[in-house]
Amino acid sequence: MIIIYLLTYFAILLFIVMVISKIFKYANTPVHVRWELYPVAHEPKRNKYGGSHYEEEEFWKHKAKKNHLAELWAMFEEIVFLKGVYLHNRKLWYFSFPFHLGLYLITTTFLLIVLSVILNLFSIINISDIQNTADYIFHYITVLFVYAGLILTFVGCIGLLFQRATDKKFKFYNTPMDYINLLFILVLVISISITLIFSNSSLILSKEFVKNLITFNWVEINNGLFILNIILISMFLLYFPITRMMHLFAKYFTYHDVRWEDEQNVKGSKLEKKVKEALNFGVSWSAPHMKTGKTWAEVATNFPPEIKNEK
Repeated sequence: MIIIYLLTYFAILLFIVMVISKIFKYANTPVHVRWELYPVAHEPKRNKYGGSHYEEEEFWKHKAKKNHLAELWAMFEEIVFLKGVYLHNRKLWYFSFPFHLGLYLITTTFLLIVLSVILNLFSIINISDIQNTADYIFHYITVLFVYAGLILTFVGCIGLLFQRATDKKFKFYNTPMDYINLLFILVLVISISITLIFSNSSLILSKEFVKNLITFNWVEINNGLFILNIILISMFLLYFPITRMMHLFAKYFTYHDVRWEDEQNVKGSKLEKKVKEALNFGVSWSAPHMKTGKTWAEVATNFPPEIKNEK
């Protein structure tokens, strides 16, 4: 039985290490192409019409002011409500929104379980039965979140699988990994749901297991369905960091370092140094207008070779 606990520790530890390493990698990537995409969220007064502080006369003489609350709100709308998907692909949003919302609720359930266990260790609440108002609140909020999350994720999974398989317009962009990710989550949702219905309806087994993990009390688990859940969840934690699902963490950098990045390239600044470094990267691909073997600085400061029209 100790192997189940060791597997869980290993999965959690490796998940944390891999996620942190990926985040560190994202944070230290070379400077992105200066797309200057507008509007940007940190200029809420101008983003209504796609403007920026570059409209101001002699903008280089003062530092641009950024509204970080506006950025947070824009990310909140995108992460929670999938605003971009709603505006640009409404058909996909009808399934993608419940899918993501369900995952958020399931994740919140896990955090509530951990919090309830910690409060139990300090004798603030009970996890095995309801004795006071605090027990009642924690218990029913946790149960509500997990059942709502499982239902929404299940509906989203089925809908997204069906849509990916039938939508001719976007079928070209699907990869086998997209189907594997959805099927894995679907199997996990079904397994957890069956266990909740037949042997863990109040999440007591989950709370006791988390408590055993925290206190290193590796008692035997006499529930096959629950053990299967632990194995599947551990596998998912190991699988998650090597898939596209890492966009959960990459999205911050996608927005701040690519989409909204409009820092002024001032002489002697850190950005200028990063740009110079990027210009010294070699060109590793070729095309009629682009030859390999040169740096981007050479490509940017020389005319492309003449392209002969072939009849």
